[in-house]
Amino acid sequence: MTKQALTILTLSALATAPALAAKKQTLRQVMDHYFTVVDSKQLDKLAEVDSPDLEMVTPMGAFKGVEGHQQLLKGFATASPNFKHTVTRCIEQGDTISCEGTFAGDHTGPLMMPTGQSVPATGKHFEFKWAGLATIKNGKVTTLHVYFDPMVMMQQLGLVPAPAMAKK
Repeated sequence: MTKQALTILTLSALATAPALAAKKQTLRQVMDHYFTVVDSKQLDKLAEVDSPDLEMVTPMGAFKGVEGHQQLLKGFATASPNFKHTVTRCIEQGDTISCEGTFAGDHTGPLMMPTGQSVPATGKHFEFKWAGLATIKNGKVTTLHVYFDPMVMMQQLGLVPAPAMAKK
């Protein structure tokens, strides 16, 4: 190999190295993209952010794979087409990220319950806090455990009374 060819190869490698390094996303960037896709309610785009073997656990039940996540998203999108996640903070360690925030929307469509029953639209606004713990591999969510109190949402929709001590 000539000295000129070696110089060209070296310069090419140096020029492409930053581009390759820039492609590696932080876990927060992965989760920001995840919530953008989820909040878009485009079921076919979930494969961009979900691992095919996704394991998701929520108060609404356990869901497997992209298809399971599509089922959950379709239910929430039907009940609240304008729902939105707001992420207030995240903490990362290794391939794990924990985030918390709020989930809000208006209940304008039927809401499927874990029992299979459907709750008709109330027209009421809801907003509640959530927290989640996700594992990210190769830029996709492989496990996601989401925690929130479904009773807060049910109270805001007028489906169950507020606790007696909360009344004034």
